[in-house]
Amino acid sequence: MYPEWVLKHKRPGVNISKIKDKYYLYEVSSVWDKEKKRARKITKGYLGRITEEGFIPKKARAAPLPTVDPTVKNYGGVVVTETIGCDILEKLRLFFPELAETIYVIAVMRLLHNHPFKRLENEYEHSYLSEIYKNLNLSGKNMTALLRRLGDNREKIVEFMKSFIDGTEHLLFDGTAIISKSEKMETSNVGYNAHRQYDPQVNLLYAFSSEMKMPVYYRVLAGNIRDVTAFDLCVRESGIKGVTVIADKGFGSKENFEMLEKTELKYIVPLKRNSEAYLNTKFESGNKADFDGYFLFNSRPIWYYSDHGVCYFLDSELKIREEKDYLGRIEKKLEGYTTDGFLAKQFKFGTIALKSNLDLSPEDTYCRYKERGQIEQTFDFLKNLLDQDKSYMQSQNSIEAWAFINHISLLLCYGLYNLLREKELLSRFSVPDLLSHLKYIHKVKISNVWFTSEISKKTSKLLLDLDVHIT
Repeated sequence: MYPEWVLKHKRPGVNISKIKDKYYLYEVSSVWDKEKKRARKITKGYLGRITEEGFIPKKARAAPLPTVDPTVKNYGGVVVTETIGCDILEKLRLFFPELAETIYVIAVMRLLHNHPFKRLENEYEHSYLSEIYKNLNLSGKNMTALLRRLGDNREKIVEFMKSFIDGTEHLLFDGTAIISKSEKMETSNVGYNAHRQYDPQVNLLYAFSSEMKMPVYYRVLAGNIRDVTAFDLCVRESGIKGVTVIADKGFGSKENFEMLEKTELKYIVPLKRNSEAYLNTKFESGNKADFDGYFLFNSRPIWYYSDHGVCYFLDSELKIREEKDYLGRIEKKLEGYTTDGFLAKQFKFGTIALKSNLDLSPEDTYCRYKERGQIEQTFDFLKNLLDQDKSYMQSQNSIEAWAFINHISLLLCYGLYNLLREKELLSRFSVPDLLSHLKYIHKVKISNVWFTSEISKKTSKLLLDLDVHIT
């Protein structure tokens, strides 16, 4: 029996329930049960709680806030990337007609803001890209489907990259390790990189065009695959002609040289200074008459000589800097730096030994090797500017799509870099500097009309020097 103060709330269409000495009121109705041939009561919803003080109705849910289209949107970076990205977008439309604008918009936002995929939808709404490329679905669910679809189409990705490769020469190949946070991918294996990290990783192999001054091809490799074993297959897939493998000092092992010779690839590889093949007798003599000659590189004299297929070079200015650096470490009492160590290394400071199978003069060999800085710049942009030194992708097709979208972002990044270079502004501005100036330029909606926000004098001067017009 329920207390009187409970029963007074009983009426048709409701039901009272007691749960742990508390009383609750529910809305009910009845339906005819054909199998049991009688009415059956069903609960339609909770109405509230009954107390001695009275009835406490359930709290109404707050109505969702209406969606409001932002009236201020990021504009500066958008309009500048539009000026240098039109060719990229057209090629995306050629090879990925249904996905082109989505891929392009994601790549632009990755360049401008470094945001992960899960935050792109919100960034898109606050970017003027949403006014140029309307109604793109960048929700988390749709992004997952897009990455899977894009990553499954390596053939089209390669065709897109080939459109930049055709007719180019002097392509440089090198690789870098990307830490992988996935426990599911077969390509995510424990590997070793230059930072002595043994984390699960994938290797990203890249080709850079010295002629076009931009990256043109990539391939994702398992973390335990050494770059040299993949070079031959990469050349076959990309159709690249005139490839030169230019690697760092850690690459110059006997095993790697044998593999390079076996694949008949052209290469310029420095020897490690502690290598047995590193002959430094002429460096020890200090007599420039023992050298074959010199040439000027960036207004610095570089002395050289050749011995057993290896070209040796001495940069006296670099030698002074390296000596100063080593002695400074001794003064700071850093472990591993001693006076005896300095004396043992003294004749190798400022030197480099290059082994190559190219038919080039020592000067051309040295200058070609120095082009390695261009591909190192690619990895710097990827890992620092784009903040993509690690991947959280959980499948092979998603990391393929991740790498391709990053590749598009890199192409846009080099568009900005080459624009600064052509206008002779690299000594004053880097790509991050330029992006920093652009992020303060917005579009503001007033009475349903978009207006460009105020632009500082310094930014206006930079845009004028770049011959970029923002309206």
